[in-house]
Amino acid sequence: MTVKRRNHGRNRHGRNHTRQVNCDGCGCKPAKDKAIKRFTVRNIVDKSSLRDLTDACTIPNYELPKFYIKLHYCVSCAVHRKTVRPRNRQTR
Repeated sequence: MTVKRRNHGRNRHGRNHTRQVNCDGCGCKPAKDKAIKRFTVRNIVDKSSLRDLTDACTIPNYELPKFYIKLHYCVSCAVHRKTVRPRNRQTR
């Protein structure tokens, strides 16, 4: 039988089973090694409110904390959100 990918779309080399994670797009449960993972770092407040907060702050040179979020997507949600793109047939 022909195989589309050498690793069958997973990153599970040498392990028999991996735990499941929740997809942040649709809520399905892909395996942790198959899920597409993205780490995002964002400010807690948006740019428009950031200037108001820095003017009202009493502590000089105060750094606002950031959101550190690790997102897990299933393959269909990652393709739909254009996080990953399908490769063409020549580079597969």
